[in-house]
Amino acid sequence: MIKLRLSVANFFHQLPVQLIVILGSPLKGNFSRSALNPVSFLFSSLIFYLYFMFGNIYIARADNQMPVGVRPLGMGSSFTAVSDDANAIAWNPAGLVNVRQQAISGMTTNLHGIESLQQNYLSYIIPITDRHAVGFDWMQLRFGDDELRYSDDRISLSYGVGLTRSLSAGLNIKRVSVGSELDTYPIGNASGFGFDIGFRYQPTDWLAFGVFGQDITDTEISFDYDGTDIAGDQRNEKDDLASSNIRFGIMYKPLDQTLLALDFDKNIHIGLEQSIQNILAIRGGLEARLDRITPMGSESELREPISLSLGGTLQYKSIRFDYAYMNAPTLNDTHRFSMTLGFDYDPKRILVDSITLRDILLTFYQQYQTPNPLSGQLVLTSIAKKDLEVSISTFIPKYMDKPLVVAKDILLPASGSETSNKKVPLAFQFNKKVEQLDEDLLTEAEIVINYKYLGRTREIRKRRPITLRQMGKVAYREKLDPMVAFIDPTDPVTKSFALSASQITVANGNMIQISNLLNAMKIYEALSSRGIEYRSDDSLPFQSIYGRGYVVDETTSYTQSLLSAADLWYIDVDGPFKKMRYPRTMLGTKKLVADCDELTVLYSTLLESIDIRTKIVDLGEDTFLMFETNLNPSSDLNIKKRLVVHDEGKSWIPVDVRAFGSSFVSAWKAGAEAYENGKIQGELKLVDVRAAWNTYVRMHPQTILDPVSLVDKTVTDQISTSMSELAEMFNN
Repeated sequence: MIKLRLSVANFFHQLPVQLIVILGSPLKGNFSRSALNPVSFLFSSLIFYLYFMFGNIYIARADNQMPVGVRPLGMGSSFTAVSDDANAIAWNPAGLVNVRQQAISGMTTNLHGIESLQQNYLSYIIPITDRHAVGFDWMQLRFGDDELRYSDDRISLSYGVGLTRSLSAGLNIKRVSVGSELDTYPIGNASGFGFDIGFRYQPTDWLAFGVFGQDITDTEISFDYDGTDIAGDQRNEKDDLASSNIRFGIMYKPLDQTLLALDFDKNIHIGLEQSIQNILAIRGGLEARLDRITPMGSESELREPISLSLGGTLQYKSIRFDYAYMNAPTLNDTHRFSMTLGFDYDPKRILVDSITLRDILLTFYQQYQTPNPLSGQLVLTSIAKKDLEVSISTFIPKYMDKPLVVAKDILLPASGSETSNKKVPLAFQFNKKVEQLDEDLLTEAEIVINYKYLGRTREIRKRRPITLRQMGKVAYREKLDPMVAFIDPTDPVTKSFALSASQITVANGNMIQISNLLNAMKIYEALSSRGIEYRSDDSLPFQSIYGRGYVVDETTSYTQSLLSAADLWYIDVDGPFKKMRYPRTMLGTKKLVADCDELTVLYSTLLESIDIRTKIVDLGEDTFLMFETNLNPSSDLNIKKRLVVHDEGKSWIPVDVRAFGSSFVSAWKAGAEAYENGKIQGELKLVDVRAAWNTYVRMHPQTILDPVSLVDKTVTDQISTSMSELAEMFNN
């Protein structure tokens, strides 16, 4: 924490350096000159240079300014770089372009509890396009009792423009008028014009700089009485109402709903605002005279009191209520209230016909960043007379780091055309937090539709419920390709097991030439030695998932035709769902009992871990696998043709995983018989695991497991037995 143990001059000149140090703290990532583009750095440097060179001039002359606005005042009057609501005219007109809807705000208060001293403020801002906005405001200070009356009225016409995406400028042209009466006798009415100018630069969402020049021409008023008084003395026909004042400001957001602000002119202003769910906000601030601050430890007893402020906001839909408490150094405190109404002339030119969101199977969560009707679908209809360019984004709080743009500037044809109705597939880009869900979660997805009309970006926001199915949940009917997402040979747990099993040494006779077959047999027997047992899932029979009696409705028919045309990934998301275990989890389970899907995935993962290519054999109600050998079809080994599958010019060995518990040769023979029967009955489908990886992202959960050990003696005995069976089979 930086301590203000500085003289006025040192504080003045070291303040920008201190700000850079503060902004460089790791509240929201490291900040450095290189973190911003050159324009950002030059602009911020210019602010500090102007402050050094001209700050003292304007500070010395700054007087008769009229601070207004409940929210800015509640933040210690630190609003120059914030300037994002209906108070922008009074604090920095460059912020007008940040107000995305029409806004009208009103405030009235009795200053310092003095009933006859009243301040009123009214503002109205109208966005014209995304880069242009206008507004006007009226501020009044008046005093009146039985003898003396005084009023000071200032009306401003304001214009803001976005010069670039990050830089904006604004101008106020104001008419001021003052009047006073003594015992109902006018003693001086005057009027004049003044000008304010402001700039705002926001290089990132969390950092902004602002400069605001108030009354830059020394606002002058002309009195309406004669040039000489009764005695013939010359009367002053003109006078300065307000002298020039330059304010500099910085806004910093360490968190999405936390805002820090710092302004400095003749005073230093520090403010903090914390929003809560965009419904409530609390804020506070302080203000102190720079030229009256006494250095810490000084013997001087004279110290200008610091003004404190507190405030809050309550927002209901488009209506906002603000409150501010102002602690004055020498007068009574002031309580301010205001109400702001946000509204817009927003003629909708797009109708949202329907939003369909499917259950998200987090087993395949990395697939969902590609637009696909299986993620969800949006149907839009244009009622505009001209074509519209539409952009669409999706967002699920907590489980997505930022909104995902799923369609950018797509053309929505004008109303009346045959294609004015458009179907847009959706997508979601999930973060790693979804892997931590241990149960299904019903949450909400936000879909935002943006389009331009009458020069402004219009926005439609829709929220819909969506279910996130925990990792491991699957449901497939038409094809088993999604199963390959469970087959991840890079998993260190499964890879270690496969390498250990394949390196077990046994006498292999003259069968060294069929190393793939031998290694596959070793891994099979290593699994069997762990007591693995096949059992069908009686609670969810596979045929109930696979599609018998499945009715294809209109939406699904459209989806399937689109998927076929675009060659997109396919995952059945309509259920019923089953929970599959990952191979690393199954390896860590003693006496594993699993169905054919899980055992196929487990065995395939282990074989792929040592670079043995596999294919899933899909028979409808059952699945198993076959693996590629390094035999060619003309091998002189004595293997019956019906035991080997010839595919793609290679020899493949089918292994029925339902035979776990019996020998490898028995599983081989059972697999060959099942393959032949499925081929004859026309029910056979093959899924090339490596080819399917091009579509389905393989992954494994980041669970921490103990290494899986092998009982060498048991495994070696079973491998020796299988080796003998193989030798006998080859010799017959």
